[in-house]
Amino acid sequence: MDNLFVKILLVLCYGVSRQACAEIQIIGTGTGRTGSTTLQNALNILGYKTYHMKDILTGGKDRIPELDFWFHAFETNSCHDTDELRNIFERGGYNATVHAINFPCHEALLFQMYPNAKVIHTQRTNSEVWHDSVTNSICKLSSSGFLQIMGIISPVFRRFKRFTPLLMGRAIVGLDGRAENVNKQYCLDHKEQMIKFYNSHNARIKAIVPPERLLVLSNHEHGWEPICNFLGVPIPSVPFPHVNKRGSTLNRIYFLVSSILANQADSSLGIIAVVICLLIVLALIRNWERRRVMRRKSKSN
Repeated sequence: MDNLFVKILLVLCYGVSRQACAEIQIIGTGTGRTGSTTLQNALNILGYKTYHMKDILTGGKDRIPELDFWFHAFETNSCHDTDELRNIFERGGYNATVHAINFPCHEALLFQMYPNAKVIHTQRTNSEVWHDSVTNSICKLSSSGFLQIMGIISPVFRRFKRFTPLLMGRAIVGLDGRAENVNKQYCLDHKEQMIKFYNSHNARIKAIVPPERLLVLSNHEHGWEPICNFLGVPIPSVPFPHVNKRGSTLNRIYFLVSSILANQADSSLGIIAVVICLLIVLALIRNWERRRVMRRKSKSN
């Protein structure tokens, strides 16, 4: 009888008010390299289903239209179709969203679409730490050949390569448009502009979001406690999921590549091609990581 009652509720939820079932309850407003992946994992552990850019990249070619939505939003720097954005969240059953991909839609998300959602803003301990993290991760990866290799393998990544300059330009560098040919030196040369954008973005979110809706987290220093207190949920009995640290680059990229290739295995690549591509990418990443460690040792000497 209890199971029947639950099934009836689920049917009603899906068929009558799907919007209410997938209503966004938490919005993350931090830019890249501020702990959005850690926040996603933490919220998922707490029972939320949390939207993040990597969901698109690992979701297969069926999510290309979703990537196109964000492409247009960044290109016009506006949330051009809030109904479609709501549909994206509802189709995936998401009730939280945390990635910098939300950037052009922050005002729409915060005040027009989900005015009752709680806001978690992630930031680093200071702007210098943030810039160093971006320069030695995102900026280096952009010129490493990784996107080019993945573009050969994955149709989603082929589209993402076109989107990356807009994402970098508007949500990382602080440009009114694309950031082309990004590498480590590019980010060093644009340090002043990037830090100005980072500080401005942090200040803007704190200014426009009412204090009772906002939690600011610096580097996830205090683990579960502030998040759980803010959301009114008990602290789980598992360790806080600190991820995406610079030293774990290899494992993170390997996992991402594995997920993407797994979704391509039934398409044109085939199982054998998937394995070969994965081994090639892994070898390139290991070589990149080894050079990074050697450079660090030479600096310390």
